[in-house]
Amino acid sequence: MPLKDYLAKALDPLLQRFEDRLEQGGHLRQAQQLRRKQQNWRSYESQTWEHFRSYVKDQWKLRFLIQREAHLQLKHDTLFQQLDKSASASATLVTETESLQNTLQDLNRRIWTVERDMHTVWSNFPDGPLKRAMSANCRNSDWYLSEWLQADCAGVGGCCARGCGCCMRARSSKRSDHRGHCTSECTCCEEARGFKLKFLGSAGNPMAIDFGVKKEDINRPGNSYTKCLINAYVWGL
Repeated sequence: MPLKDYLAKALDPLLQRFEDRLEQGGHLRQAQQLRRKQQNWRSYESQTWEHFRSYVKDQWKLRFLIQREAHLQLKHDTLFQQLDKSASASATLVTETESLQNTLQDLNRRIWTVERDMHTVWSNFPDGPLKRAMSANCRNSDWYLSEWLQADCAGVGGCCARGCGCCMRARSSKRSDHRGHCTSECTCCEEARGFKLKFLGSAGNPMAIDFGVKKEDINRPGNSYTKCLINAYVWGL
């Protein structure tokens, strides 16, 4: 182990107490700056950054599934109202409604699974200033409404490019505790585009920007996409 990493680990408990005092005293920004300095001083650890990447990608997947669920739930409710109004509804309408119900059940299972995946990734996230900073940043329920993340959402054609406010509220009453930026499954975005994006996930999806967490991605000078994303998710500075 390099000497600086040995010293970083040895001093970590002391620095953590100092971070806590800063945060408790209302100086979150200074606490986050201290955590960032500690992380930057440490040697690159691929495991830590791969955990970060997995967590961010799982979070995108969760938003994608929840927005798809909301989109299909709206379609299901519309069909159900048609069935309720007409006793002689066509067999096609009944079949389509049943198919949507099955799809919604499958989505519910997939959402549950992704939530468990995120919990596993977070539980196995290596302890250190990066995890502490990410935890502190996310304690603010509006952390995701940072200027950069809103600009990123707008840049891929999301609702932050418009004045609808979809990203500021839950996508459905069923998931009232889930708010977040748009994916290709956002109903409002689809209506604004005028066409549907047919993707099953993030692969090749123009509304999902991939990013790397290799040593050169983390240490590259300047404000790369990866570094801006890290700042938004971790440091909040």
